[in-house]
Amino acid sequence: MILLSLGFIVIQVWLDLKAPDYMAEITTLVQTPGSAMADIWVAGGMMLLCTLGSLCAAIIVGYFAARVGAAFSRRLRRLLYNRVDSFSMEEINRFTTDSLITRSTNDITQIQVFIAMGLQLIIKAPITAAWAITKIAGKGLEWTMETGIAVLVLLAMISLLMIFVLPKFRMMQTLIDNMNRVTRENLTGLRVVRAYNAEDYQEAKFDRANEELTGTHLYTSRAMAILMPVMTMVMSGVSLSVFWIGAYLINAAQAVDRLPIFSNMMVFSIYAMQVIM
Repeated sequence: MILLSLGFIVIQVWLDLKAPDYMAEITTLVQTPGSAMADIWVAGGMMLLCTLGSLCAAIIVGYFAARVGAAFSRRLRRLLYNRVDSFSMEEINRFTTDSLITRSTNDITQIQVFIAMGLQLIIKAPITAAWAITKIAGKGLEWTMETGIAVLVLLAMISLLMIFVLPKFRMMQTLIDNMNRVTRENLTGLRVVRAYNAEDYQEAKFDRANEELTGTHLYTSRAMAILMPVMTMVMSGVSLSVFWIGAYLINAAQAVDRLPIFSNMMVFSIYAMQVIM
């Protein structure tokens, strides 16, 4: 299924990057006097077929990725359960029960999501970027430099976020373990808590664990939320820059060269978005 997913990802990327070629053809036909309307309809139809084909490939990849992630997590959960079941009490105390609960539930779910998303995004992203770069290479040094600067800005932003956020993500596991521990203590020692009238103490203890986890989660969520506005701003800036540079190039070019530059500008704007995404 992973190999099938890889094949459909390649097909999806090829279709995504083929559509702008038909757009360039439509742009050329529209700007060329005497072009037949039928040729424009054919190019538009092929562009629509590329989009529909990409959608079908994405659905198939999503199906396979979900099956792979679910099957892997099922096997991992069974293996982990059998392993924990064979532990002695000393080993269980060394790992702690609350940590083993987190490992067998939350962590496996995270791995399942990572595999399902990874097959769709982590594999697709470098293929799309490399393929798009080969497409835009040679279409304009100014546009290429501007796209390169945008990618560097995004990389710097992501690196900065990772420096601040990754330590908090590592803390999250410990805090989830702590939440499980406090909850289990309250449940397993319910009679003792009531006997000693310690409900307020246990509630305060749970509130501290809850607030620590909530505060850390809010910190990471707010930090990661910064990424999307920055990415949108960079992408909008790239589109604006492509057309701004294109306007100067078209204005400075000879009349016979203006149509190819205009066509390249339209196609380049789409490929630049693919590289950045």
